[in-house]
Amino acid sequence: MSLTPFHLSDPFTLGVELELQVINPPVFDLSQDSSTLIDEVQGVLKAGEVKHDITESMLEIATGVCKDINQVAHEFATLQQATLMAASKHHLQICGGGTHPFQKWQRQEVCSNERYAHTLELFGYLVKQATVFGQHVHVGCSSGDDAIYLLHGLSRYVPHFIALSASSPYMQGSDTSFASSRLNIFSAFPDNGHAPWTQNWQEFEVLYRRLASTSMITSIKDLHWDIRPSPGFGTVEVRVMDTPLTLGHAVNIAGFIQAIAHWLLAERPFQHQERDYLLYRFNRFQACRFGLDGVLTDVHSGKQTTIAADIEKLLDRIQPYADKLKGGSALEEIHLWLQRGENQAQRMRHFIADGGSLTELVRRHCEIWAAPM
Repeated sequence: MSLTPFHLSDPFTLGVELELQVINPPVFDLSQDSSTLIDEVQGVLKAGEVKHDITESMLEIATGVCKDINQVAHEFATLQQATLMAASKHHLQICGGGTHPFQKWQRQEVCSNERYAHTLELFGYLVKQATVFGQHVHVGCSSGDDAIYLLHGLSRYVPHFIALSASSPYMQGSDTSFASSRLNIFSAFPDNGHAPWTQNWQEFEVLYRRLASTSMITSIKDLHWDIRPSPGFGTVEVRVMDTPLTLGHAVNIAGFIQAIAHWLLAERPFQHQERDYLLYRFNRFQACRFGLDGVLTDVHSGKQTTIAADIEKLLDRIQPYADKLKGGSALEEIHLWLQRGENQAQRMRHFIADGGSLTELVRRHCEIWAAPM
């Protein structure tokens, strides 16, 4: 199948998706009832979308095309209210977080969908293990070449995005020792990690044709890279974040990405080259394992710094662009987050260390998610 021509979008517009957990109280395990909620919620929405992800424990909410984070927040608030009302009616609850702390993958039911059925046939148990929950952020681009530049530019900050959203320390009833264990689930898939190197949109089209000629893929959706172009939407999609525990933090992360994108395309501060990716997996691992305390190593100079310190410097650099996009509040909140020196994964561990159980942790996450922004 040929690649869809790159749709020209208004630069820096946003589309944000959140994969949410459908919870079954009083045991607070994952429910298998997302279809019931989706059918009910989608019929009453005037903006945004509620849809399936691969298993019946997952419910995805998505904004439409938004100019700024204020519009994102408004659409998410509406989606939150509609989803929570439907969940309450069916004696279910909703929460964020990158993984459910104690669910068993063997219990997961794949949604009734031809594409998902093919995926299950191809990847087997890996598909059920991928019942994990992420945030995706689309950023609009005015050309395919801009999209490729932005893909490479944003790839430099993948550790930053992971560390800020890390909320999956527990999996299958155990502490994984990772701040974000969610991304480890995808390591067995053949399209894990960064996109193959291309310099411009023409080269990307050649790459895609080569992949499609092998019959391994039928569309861009079959390529689950950390960051990928989405030509049908005219966007670059960042896919590495855990779903945060609150809508407010999800909105702030989207604003952070939007401001970086504006800075990258306005100033073109980097001359991208394939060598930039030499330490990509090492730096990505540091973010997954240690969160904000992870250590970044510059591939060219060898200089090392913590992810938290590098984010602080980046906030100053992109502040003028955030202000242009009415997103300055997002950077202020992230700065305060860094000052507290604690990410969501650490807070979860403190809750357990203080005597809480994993069941109580999920109950608490449902309470947090239900609070207004």
